[in-house]
Amino acid sequence: MANSNQSRLLFDLVEGLPSIVFIVLWRQAGDLELAGWAGCGVALASFLLFRAKCQAMHPVLLGVNCHLLMATPLIVGMYSYGDKDAAALLAIHGHGAVLLTVTVVGILLTLFTRAGFVGMSELSVTTGRRLSLLMIAVSAVGAAWALLTPENSLLTVIATLSVLIAGRRFLLARALDKSGTAPILASVAAGGSFQPDASA
Repeated sequence: MANSNQSRLLFDLVEGLPSIVFIVLWRQAGDLELAGWAGCGVALASFLLFRAKCQAMHPVLLGVNCHLLMATPLIVGMYSYGDKDAAALLAIHGHGAVLLTVTVVGILLTLFTRAGFVGMSELSVTTGRRLSLLMIAVSAVGAAWALLTPENSLLTVIATLSVLIAGRRFLLARALDKSGTAPILASVAAGGSFQPDASA
């Protein structure tokens, strides 16, 4: 049990590390491109580690890390070889695009995996789909809000991600408590990473 808890904490740290690296470098060095490439590299490493260990990433952080993996190469590539105006527009709305990516990932998870955006295959199909759609709605509203108000987008992104992560834990705990699935409930309450199904 101790090793299991330590492994869970390690995976929790790894899946949040790309965002931490990006924010620290951005705020301390003031170089957004450097921070973006660093976040991209750490996100790629985290994906490879989770894949090697056959672990499922937190569904919300999966979206965040997908954004970190793609955003900087896309923007830099467009600046270098494509439309600089479009690249500048993407850079301006970079914060809001995080939630847009999370929303798209949530939709894909809900459509193509048993666990859905809520990330729990042990729930009934109806309950899992309902909670996943609720999370998608919250993410979509946050994305629209951030994209429409780029001057306050960072605060919007932080608030929306906090609601998604904390709200998911609450909704899962409530649903699993009603179903009496105590072992899984303990894992969720601890905030641990778990593998809901092989396709998630």
